[in-house]
Amino acid sequence: MIEKAMIASIGDPILRRKTLEVKINKILSSKVKSTIKKLISTMRKLNGAGLAANQIFYNLRICVIELENNKRYKHLPNIPLTVLINPKITVLNKNSTFNSYEGCLSVPNLRGIVKRFTNIKVDYYDENKKFHSKEISGFAAVVYQHEIDHLDGILFTDKVSDNKSLVSYSNYLKYHEKIYLRSIKKNFYKKI
Repeated sequence: MIEKAMIASIGDPILRRKTLEVKINKILSSKVKSTIKKLISTMRKLNGAGLAANQIFYNLRICVIELENNKRYKHLPNIPLTVLINPKITVLNKNSTFNSYEGCLSVPNLRGIVKRFTNIKVDYYDENKKFHSKEISGFAAVVYQHEIDHLDGILFTDKVSDNKSLVSYSNYLKYHEKIYLRSIKKNFYKKI
């Protein structure tokens, strides 16, 4: 069970509030640096693919993403550690979508299918105050959208279009994971 003091869980009002943008001149402050450090350590400790500041009780527009050496997601493509401050998403192709079987550290033991765009642009600052504008495609776009949704007070459960897709984590592993992984390979890793 996830410790209450470590992660906000569904029902906690902080998860439903739109987070506050970080002032550019505050990015290098000790408060922001310590928040980022805590985000990274908590994400890694819980084997998450990403984590948003409001999930650890900070009302700041900051999230981290990493899919490398992750025990829970070893079958997914690597995403290097990325710190996103004040991220904004632009959808590049509204016709390119993927039905993602998602879960969340703030919604323990639940998975559901969410339609996600597979071609996006993300504008953000990193932890060194450097501005980035990156096109993200494929499965990585799913992860970015999930984490940035948190910063807008949105949980994956809000975007599940068919509640019949909601399953416990153990039933996801038992009945759905193999099919989902085949779908990821088919959609994002076609042989050339």
